Amino acid sequence: MKTILVTGGSSFIGKHCIAELIKSNYQVRTTIRDINRSDEIKLEIEKFLKKKVSLDFYQTDLNKDEGWNDSIRGCDAILHVAGPFPLSFQGDENDLISPHEKGTLRILEYAKKNSVSRIIMTSSVASVYMTKNLDTEIDESCWTDTSNKDLDAYTKSKTLAERSAWDYVSKFNSIKLTTILPPVVLGPGIGKYIKRGSLEFFSMMINREMPVAPPFKMGIVDVRDVAKMHVAALKNDNSIGKRFIVCENTYWVKDFCRMVNNYGHKAPTLSPPVFLVKFLANFDKTIKPIRNLLGLDINIDSSLAKKILNYNPIPIEKTIEDTSNYFKT
Repeated sequence: MKTILVTGGSSFIGKHCIAELIKSNYQVRTTIRDINRSDEIKLEIEKFLKKKVSLDFYQTDLNKDEGWNDSIRGCDAILHVAGPFPLSFQGDENDLISPHEKGTLRILEYAKKNSVSRIIMTSSVASVYMTKNLDTEIDESCWTDTSNKDLDAYTKSKTLAERSAWDYVSKFNSIKLTTILPPVVLGPGIGKYIKRGSLEFFSMMINREMPVAPPFKMGIVDVRDVAKMHVAALKNDNSIGKRFIVCENTYWVKDFCRMVNNYGHKAPTLSPPVFLVKFLANFDKTIKPIRNLLGLDINIDSSLAKKILNYNPIPIEKTIEDTSNYFKT
């Protein structure tokens, strides 16, 4: 039985990756920042899978060396999911860039040291959608322009992390890398709700913390599909050396909110003029990161994942329904 390490085992995507690996009969180990949460996380996954599971935990931090050698030694592959995902970030950008970029390189170094050659890395559409010319047709050939001075810290950190990973494997070809690039990730979580990232966005909309729907077109994917694509890439050698965008489709925020409201919510459906929201974005930390994308009719191509990984997206209606039900539990 192959042993797979999942970094970031307490995260939204990380827990689903662990569950998906267990369903595929892998032996799984995972890293978390607080080892005292081990029992809690294990119980959450057992409740989700409706069975007892074998799961080993290691305490690590992306900014430190401690724990990584022990967690990686003896593994057959790594699903590198870990990395902070604040919806908005106001501190020094290096505080966010370091765990993403340097943390990724740290894991790759320990993988090489321990002869672990297969890495599946969670990247993001953040690394492709802010191109130099603000392209609206997005595929895996696109790269976010990190020289853009207006780039927010999270987008910059995810782009630098993925670029650093590809640069690393170009120098050390013993490492076989695949990257998975999801957009907004929704769906039911495993265990209690933690207000972070994409789920925080859903919470903001249903609670009208954002009073209007910004004129922004976003991609959406179900967390269960994101986990399945990590495991599909692990099983398929044709995925080696490739990036895969996984996106069910793109939706204007106002249209997304209308669908959300079909499940008893009162998310905002009024979308103000682009020029007004661009002005307000100068003062609103939740909108500022997407200021340059407001009003752009963005389309995201997931055909490569469909062709190689057999990606068959869960329909948006199912994702919204299950996310809504998760918030009500």
